[in-house]
Amino acid sequence: MGNILPIAFGGYTIGVATQAACYDIPANHRLYAVDGNFLGPALTDRPVFVNTKTYRSTKTFTTKLVEVCQKQDDGKERVCLVALADFHVVEAESFMVYSAPPSKEYSPVSESWTPTERKKTMVEEKILTQADVDRHDKLFSLMSDLIDMRFTPQSIHGQTLQGFAKGYKTTQEHLPLTDRSSADWLRVREKVSTHAENVTSLAFLLDASISFQPLVLQSMPLTESGACSTLEFSLRFLTPEININDFHIREWKTYAGDAARTFSEARLWDAKGKMVASMSQTCILRPPKKAAVKKSKL
Repeated sequence: MGNILPIAFGGYTIGVATQAACYDIPANHRLYAVDGNFLGPALTDRPVFVNTKTYRSTKTFTTKLVEVCQKQDDGKERVCLVALADFHVVEAESFMVYSAPPSKEYSPVSESWTPTERKKTMVEEKILTQADVDRHDKLFSLMSDLIDMRFTPQSIHGQTLQGFAKGYKTTQEHLPLTDRSSADWLRVREKVSTHAENVTSLAFLLDASISFQPLVLQSMPLTESGACSTLEFSLRFLTPEININDFHIREWKTYAGDAARTFSEARLWDAKGKMVASMSQTCILRPPKKAAVKKSKL
């Protein structure tokens, strides 16, 4: 999932925290916010365990603190992620119902590319070599096993295969970085049914790719950076009921970068155009290390 080291994709850790937070919640409460920090990477060679503490439990709201932890080689416990999860009762009615649309008009699912279709076309058109595609598969193939994704033709993400077509001139080349966007359609491959399963799946999905969007939106792959990972996140569910068995459109944008940090966001709409969720993140983004210059000896 973007890293060949034995480090878990952050979306898994957020998903574990979300699933744990949903345990023993009143049936009429729905998750609406998860705000957290990554304190260290989760390792893939050992299980995680979760501590939860309920700070608020009323007829209207529930708030939980969640820690995702692992035992280290020396036997000490390390917290990998800490988050606050908030739940709200399903209100009888809303005073106002509205949401902003995506920043651009994107093609429907039927006119969008599967990753396999896009890779085949890019090799045929000599945008990428087969070796480039194989390298991409090594990093990201697991996502397609779990998620049914379709790149929209208007998306930089799809036009460049997540930046792997380095330097490719996209249809958004004329726009400043903060006006550029990527978008895809997605749904889970394995059917989910409960509210907890839906929000856990979305916690996993919305974390994906946010940290390296500033690179992708400039036609650069994740591998161009010296370090690229999420520091903190804010996940919001904007409607009580979400069905991720159906296709939704996800749009990424980035808004600011400085001090080796970036601020970017992924938003999600259902097929009717209603915004149902968003995740914003502050991420570390360091330049690649400079090659050491060998000094000649006299």
